[in-house]
Amino acid sequence: MKRTPAFALLAGAAVLSLAACTAPDPAATEDSSRDVSVQLYNAPSTFSPLIAQVAGNQLVQSLHWDSLIAVDDQGQFQPRLADAWEVSADGLTWTFDLKDGVTWSDGEPFTSEDVLFTFNLYANPGSGSQNAGAFADVAGAADVASGAAETVSGFSAPDDDTFVMQLVRPNTAKLIDIAEPLYFVLPEHVYSELPLAELATNPAFREPEVGIGPYLFSSWRTDEEVEFVPNPEYPGELGLDHVYAKFMATDAAQAQLQTGEIDFSQVAAADASRISELPGVVFHDVGGPGIMALHNAWDSAKFSDVRVRQAIMYGIDRQALVDQVLAGYGEVVDTIMHGPEWAVPDGLTHYERDVDKAKALLAEAGWDASTPVRLEIVPGPKDREQALTIIAGQLQEIGMNAQVTQYDNGTLADAIANRDFDLLISGYGLFNVDPAAVNVRLTCESNALSRYCNPALDELLIAGISTTDQDERAAVYADAQTIINEELPIFPLYVPNTLAGTSERVQGFKLNPLPTQAFWNIAEWTIG
Repeated sequence: MKRTPAFALLAGAAVLSLAACTAPDPAATEDSSRDVSVQLYNAPSTFSPLIAQVAGNQLVQSLHWDSLIAVDDQGQFQPRLADAWEVSADGLTWTFDLKDGVTWSDGEPFTSEDVLFTFNLYANPGSGSQNAGAFADVAGAADVASGAAETVSGFSAPDDDTFVMQLVRPNTAKLIDIAEPLYFVLPEHVYSELPLAELATNPAFREPEVGIGPYLFSSWRTDEEVEFVPNPEYPGELGLDHVYAKFMATDAAQAQLQTGEIDFSQVAAADASRISELPGVVFHDVGGPGIMALHNAWDSAKFSDVRVRQAIMYGIDRQALVDQVLAGYGEVVDTIMHGPEWAVPDGLTHYERDVDKAKALLAEAGWDASTPVRLEIVPGPKDREQALTIIAGQLQEIGMNAQVTQYDNGTLADAIANRDFDLLISGYGLFNVDPAAVNVRLTCESNALSRYCNPALDELLIAGISTTDQDERAAVYADAQTIINEELPIFPLYVPNTLAGTSERVQGFKLNPLPTQAFWNIAEWTIG
């Protein structure tokens, strides 16, 4: 398996050609231009951070908005709008010190009132927020969710430069909850003027006029290409004149990377060796922190029998997916929390493909072979599309009527909201940074994508964030990992490496292990 702990930066000398590629556009490859084009591996639709974050949206939002913290290229927490943070000795109070002298793009000062306003929106389902579960452990969040209060009492802004989060129980790992996905801050003076009800889908988020990130939304050049220009209020000098963010399937993006028409592209693992040898291209490879997994709407009950879920796992040849689809650039794991090492116990069930066992489990569960099973995907990432096609065939072999179903971002958001999906493929997570990353995915109160709820697991996961003692945490997570491994609330497939290619003209690029944070340091990019 190819698990690269640090970057591999390779530039080859061999000249390769693609029959499908056209000749480079001189205007697009002119070295003196300070414009760059970057790939989005699925199409964007909105700048609203309140809805479920799919990658195309989160990537464009990371240019226009900013968050309190993020994760850097080394997998470490990075200051963004917050300069520093601390947690109280009892684990109940998190205090964020905000950066001085930051302004919105219209010149209005950025203050803690913006953070207070935004986090209240996130925690309030009445805004249309699909992220309220991440803040369910904040004091007063339950009252807002029930309609008994309008604002969360546990959020406060004691002065312009300080934001405080008061929790109902100790959480020494709360940073994980707000680092992935990113929780962008909105300008109160703009969005407080709009109706709260269903603010998340307000058309104003289609073309935001005020931002705080390094590059601001300028126009939708097409429905799938967005133009950005430098933020004149951003601290420090920016090195680009325009950023063109374009939705492209991986094959097309890789072809344009070769011709110089695009400056950043995700790289499909199957093409990694070829891309690494292209002249004028720098290949980047780092071990991933997250998982690729299948998710079911737990509350829909289609897969409520654990034997059916286990049959699905035994029916999938995950090592073949790593070998064939990822060309070895990944690792099969049997648990969502695949790190740190101290948090992964021995003795977990390894779901190696066993067709006979899978069929027997389905028979025991009384599974109706005619039941349609949708394998859902937003097209774009080549490896995910290939993996899902293979998985569909493998599940058909064990007696499931499995078919791949494609969504666009808007349809997917509706399906998630309506709890109408079967096996949705998605990659995410900081699960090798701290095992507490799983809390926002699997606790009852998180109300996350799968909406799995197991009070026994909740008790363990809450215990795991109540102390900083590693031995105590390891014992707790050993039990939690066993439940997750047997219950399979989420179907872990593999941990993919993060692979990308950039043109040599782009200087300062650093590959973030999280594909959704690919533009985390775009303020440092220059053209050389």
